[in-house]
Amino acid sequence: MNRKPEVPIILLAVAACLACGVLAVMVKPLWLGVAFAIAALLALLGALLSLRALRRETRAAMDDIFLENSSASAQIMNSIGIPALLFDSDGRILWANAALRDLYDGKDVKKLVPGMDTRFPTQAQPFEHSGRNFQLMSVPVQRENPNARRLTFQYWIDRTEALHYSRLYEEQRPTVALIYVDNYDELNADKQFHRNAVLSEVERLVSEFVTSLEGVYRRYENARFFIVFEASHIAMLEKQRFALLDAVRSIETGTEQQVTLSIAVGVENRIAISDESAQQAMELALGRGGDQAVVKRGTQYAFYGGKRQVATTKQSRVKARLFARALRQLMETADQVFVMGHRYPDMDCIGAALGLMRCAMDIGCKAYLVLDEPNTTIDGAIDTMRANKLYHDSIRTPEAAMQMLRPSSVLIVVDTQRESSVMDAELYERASRTVVIDHHRRSVDSLQNPTLNHLEAGASSTCEMVTEVLQYFDDHLRPTAFECSALLAGITMDTKRFAFNTGARTFEAAGYLRKGGADNNLVKLMYQDDMQTFRDRTRVVETALVMEHGIAISTCPADVANGSLIAAQAADALLSIKGIEASFVLADMGDTIMISGRSLGDINVQIILERIGGGGHLTVAGAQLRGVTMDGAVAKLTESIQTYLKEVGT
Repeated sequence: MNRKPEVPIILLAVAACLACGVLAVMVKPLWLGVAFAIAALLALLGALLSLRALRRETRAAMDDIFLENSSASAQIMNSIGIPALLFDSDGRILWANAALRDLYDGKDVKKLVPGMDTRFPTQAQPFEHSGRNFQLMSVPVQRENPNARRLTFQYWIDRTEALHYSRLYEEQRPTVALIYVDNYDELNADKQFHRNAVLSEVERLVSEFVTSLEGVYRRYENARFFIVFEASHIAMLEKQRFALLDAVRSIETGTEQQVTLSIAVGVENRIAISDESAQQAMELALGRGGDQAVVKRGTQYAFYGGKRQVATTKQSRVKARLFARALRQLMETADQVFVMGHRYPDMDCIGAALGLMRCAMDIGCKAYLVLDEPNTTIDGAIDTMRANKLYHDSIRTPEAAMQMLRPSSVLIVVDTQRESSVMDAELYERASRTVVIDHHRRSVDSLQNPTLNHLEAGASSTCEMVTEVLQYFDDHLRPTAFECSALLAGITMDTKRFAFNTGARTFEAAGYLRKGGADNNLVKLMYQDDMQTFRDRTRVVETALVMEHGIAISTCPADVANGSLIAAQAADALLSIKGIEASFVLADMGDTIMISGRSLGDINVQIILERIGGGGHLTVAGAQLRGVTMDGAVAKLTESIQTYLKEVGT
């Protein structure tokens, strides 16, 4: 520390003494003047002593830092190029080296670094000053005297260049993208499809797309592309919402079908890991129905496109046949099979569970339905099960199933693949051998590492998928009339009586079930409502508010006992009203707000509800919100709807 001469202080003291003498002479009476003079001298003496103590304390602090009060240490600290300073708990700068004084010549560090707590400064704090970026490193000074003033030694590390090159690295690092033509096989099978011309047009658009990214690409297999480009272009792609999707969809194919793409981008630190992330993103894009782009950054996913439901149903049933064989082999090594669905299960969930229980019982394996508590949606089916000797003692609570679970047990999850919606996530984690069967589009929180999985986003229902499995599981397997009826009821419910998401395989499954003894009257009984349910549904429909673009939102009254059923039925009923294109109905289930979303097809309710933690299909979707009030849930839903409408440009 540079010590300045004390001559000015001495002169100040002499001047003060003279002033006190003058004061003593001039003030009358004399004793009062003398008293004033003595008080002034004492104040001056106190100030001088305080200043001396402060300087002594500063020197001691510097001694604590430099180990000894040597001019060499001070010169070293003063000459280094890194800004450094010493300040007290009040923010007063006691010492600063030349590099710091070049940046700031004041005495208050609070003015230099606004918002910094000078009593307990953050050990490492980013800070921008004079167009440069610094990392402020604060070190508390260890004092020999525990009662001494709290002091902090701080040095500034200039990170401007490091941040510059870090940004360059982030922008220029190689990024991998994959592009698949979703429906190449279906288009190629169409005799009217001009394959060469269409594929040439697809490649032309892809080539223009890659050129705009200043990247390179390679075409492989039939209609798949591998692309490498710099990460700096991702922001532009996301802003444009991957316009290549719309461009390819507009290609004239000579048929009624459209060409659609799935685009996957992996953003990682190394190109090999980026390729792996792109593969994972592509699996998710295809599992969600295609016609969309998925960007994966670490564990985070971003989705673009997917406005339409792409028909992913294949002409062959090879996948169902292979899964049925693998499932049989797995069940043959099991001593018991547990089948579990999602919370608040519906008939698609129960019907699929009954079909898979039939598979297990057919080979002599004990089968159990995991059910927490029935609801009015499935009361009829559950009551019939309990009255049937075939299912005696076959219903178990999640807690009971947990106690019965053994390493040789098999747990099958139906009608959901999401960890957040499965009936008991802990039971799934405890099971060593698991199977997942679902017809919903893939989500980012899918159940991890199943032993087997069978996911078909193009299927109308899980019951349709299980019906196909039954046909390949064993040539001699014959489900009962009740099981066939429950499976048909599940298909009927999810297709809204064969009005939505219905393909050729849906009717083939229904035909197989009718031949197996499915009773239409029994199916109708599973849908039959009592008078109170009808009244509650009517109340919800009457109180619906219709937003722009024909989107209706309604809530179930608090006194409704079976809110999940009423919400689903009311959402369906609203679509029968002229002018309504999509509907959302919310129900308070205690600790959870359930949302049922329905659409005629022009509005994608799956994307809307996915933003708030839900999922499903383009025309049928749902969500479950925990820890939120009804007003809060409505606000979240409304915000998601507005965001969706803004993105699609309607």
